[in-house]
Amino acid sequence: MERKYKKYLVIVGLLIVLGAITGVSYSWWTSTAEQTGVNQIQSDCLKISYTDENPIKLDTTYPLTDKEGEALTPYTFTIQNTCSNAIDYTINLGISDSNTLNDEYVAVKLNDNTKRILNSLEKANIKNYTKSYELAKGILNGNDSKEYSLRLWMDEHVTVSDDTTNKTFGSKVVVEATLNTLAKVYTDDTLNGADPVIKDNLIPVKIDKDNGTVKKANIEEEWYDYSKKEWANAVILKDNGTIEEDGTIKEESIESYFVWIPKYKYKIFDMGNYETLETVVEDKGANTPIEIEFGIYDTVDNTIECTTPPSGENGSCAIDKWMTPSAFTAFGTNGFWVGKFETGYDGVTSATEAMQHNELAAEKVIIKPNVYSWRNITVKNMFDTSYAYQRELDSHMMKNTEWGAVAYLQHSKYGSGESVRINNNFGYVTGYAALNEPTIGYTGTNEKENIYETPSGLGQDGTYTINYTNPKSKVASTTGNYTGIYDMSGGAWEYVMGVMKGTNNIDFTFGQSGFDTGLFPFNNQEGSSKYYDIYKYGADMTNWGRRILGDATGEMGPFGNKKYGNQTRTISSWHDDVAYFINNISPWFLRSGASYNGIDTGVFAYTLTSGSTTETTSFRIVLSPQN
Repeated sequence: MERKYKKYLVIVGLLIVLGAITGVSYSWWTSTAEQTGVNQIQSDCLKISYTDENPIKLDTTYPLTDKEGEALTPYTFTIQNTCSNAIDYTINLGISDSNTLNDEYVAVKLNDNTKRILNSLEKANIKNYTKSYELAKGILNGNDSKEYSLRLWMDEHVTVSDDTTNKTFGSKVVVEATLNTLAKVYTDDTLNGADPVIKDNLIPVKIDKDNGTVKKANIEEEWYDYSKKEWANAVILKDNGTIEEDGTIKEESIESYFVWIPKYKYKIFDMGNYETLETVVEDKGANTPIEIEFGIYDTVDNTIECTTPPSGENGSCAIDKWMTPSAFTAFGTNGFWVGKFETGYDGVTSATEAMQHNELAAEKVIIKPNVYSWRNITVKNMFDTSYAYQRELDSHMMKNTEWGAVAYLQHSKYGSGESVRINNNFGYVTGYAALNEPTIGYTGTNEKENIYETPSGLGQDGTYTINYTNPKSKVASTTGNYTGIYDMSGGAWEYVMGVMKGTNNIDFTFGQSGFDTGLFPFNNQEGSSKYYDIYKYGADMTNWGRRILGDATGEMGPFGNKKYGNQTRTISSWHDDVAYFINNISPWFLRSGASYNGIDTGVFAYTLTSGSTTETTSFRIVLSPQN
C-alpha cells in the first residue's frame, strides 16, 4: 500500500550569532549555540534525534580558516527511517527572518562535504521560512539511519570593512521526507506490513538452498518469501568479521544467525480445558494445519475478534475466532528474530567444556551450526546473558509463548507442516538431524530407529546423524529448507521463560533457577513482565487448562499415556510429542526434547523441571527490535 506524505521535522536548536564590541576600531561577531537535553521528534516513518553532547561553541572574535572551522565541535543529529519502505529526504537550513547578518559571511560544512558559503547553496522552499537553503539530500532505506554533523563559522574571506558589527544570525535544521518511488525496499505482500526489521548490527542474508552458504542480501530485491516457506534470515558478525566483495559471508565471520517471525493472528482450533488423561488415537498434527494470517495489527483487518487477559484466561476467545498471540503484542513490534540454533559458548572445544560455564557471559554468545550447545547453566544466568547480549535490539531469553508462536508458524502453510526431524547428536552439536525418523521413544536399548551418537568431529556426519551442511539435514528445519530454525526438536532440552506462580497465585515459584524472591527478574520493575510468561499455580502435571493460548501446550490436546518399549510417556495429540505441564515441584518449562528422546521430541514437546542446572538443558535468544 503506497502512502503519500510530506513531513517537516525541526530540530529545535537556534543558532545565534551576535556582534560584539571589542574595544578596537572594528569588531567581529561571536557565534554560540546551546542545546539542553535531547530532542526527539517523530512522524510517520521519519525520526530525528539531536544530541547536545557536542554543542557548537565558537569563542573566537575573528574569521576562521577552513582548517580551524572544520576543527570546531559540531551539531550532531541522526535521521532514522522507522518503516520498511525507503524514503527520500532533504536536509535544509531555515533562516530566521530576524537575521541581520548577511548570508555571504557564513561558512557551512556538513559531514565531510566541502565547505560552502551559505548563500551559494541551492535555495529551498520550506514552510514558515522566507529564506532557506538545501544542505543535503538522499535516500534512506527501510529501518536504516544516518548521522550528520553540522559546522558553521564566519568565513575567512570576511574583512574589517564588511558590515558585521552588532549583527544577528539564527537558523534551524529542517528535514523533509517523502516516500521513495524509485529505490523500493523489498516487501512481501503476504506479510501485510509485518516485514523484518533490519537495524543496528543485523545484516540481512540469503542462505544458499543447496549448501547453506551465506550472502548479504540486497534488500531492494526479493530475499524472503513466506508464501514459498522461505523465511527471512539475518546475521550478526564477529568483531573482526568481514563481508567478501561478492557479498559472501564466511562462517568464521559470523557470530550469530537469526530468523524472522512476522506478527500474525491465528484461528483458534482447540479450547479444551484438559485436566485428565484420555486415549490418544489420532495424530492431529498430521492433518491439522494451523490457519495463520500475517499483519501488523491485532488482526489483519484491524478488527479484534478475540483477546485474552494477562492471566492467561480465555477472555473473549472461542474456537474459530482469530487471535494475535501475546508473543507479538507484549513488545509492540512487527515480529521478532529467533536464534536459528541453540545458544553456544564461543571457544569451547568439547561437549564437556560446553557445560563448564555457569556464568553471565553475553560476550561469549554464538548462535551457529556445528557448535556445542551451552548447557548446565542456571536459568538466571541464561536470562541475564540473553538480556545483555544485544540490548539495542531488546535481546532476551525466549519465552514459552514465543516458542509457541514459532511452533504454530511451523505447522501452518508457511512452514514445513511436518513433524520436525530430531537432532540426535548426543554431543549436543547444533544443526544436526537424524538420518531416519525415529519411530519409538527412548527405552534405553538404542533401537536402530532411535540411535543417537557423537560423530568423530564437529561438522562430520555419522552413521545415524548428519550435520547442517549436508542438504539432508533440512528435514530438521521448521521450513524443510535452510531458511528455517533448527534444534527445535532434540539437541538439548531448552529452558524458556515460562514459570508458575506460588500457592496464592501472587508470589512466584523459582525452584532451583537461581532467581531470588522479589528479584524476578528486575525487582519487578515496571515493564519487566514482557520478558516472561507466568502460569497459574497447580500441583498436577496433567492440568493443561492452565495454558496460555498460543503457547503450544494445552491447545495440543487431548492428552494420554502411551507405552514405548518398556516405558510409558504422557503425550499430546500432535505427533505424540511428550506433554508434561509444570507443577508446584517443577515450576519451569522445557521445550523440544533431547537428542536421546526419540519420537517424544518435537516443536510441540514440553516437560516440567525444577529449574536446576543439567547437562541436557540449554536456551535460545530472541531479538525484538522496535519498528
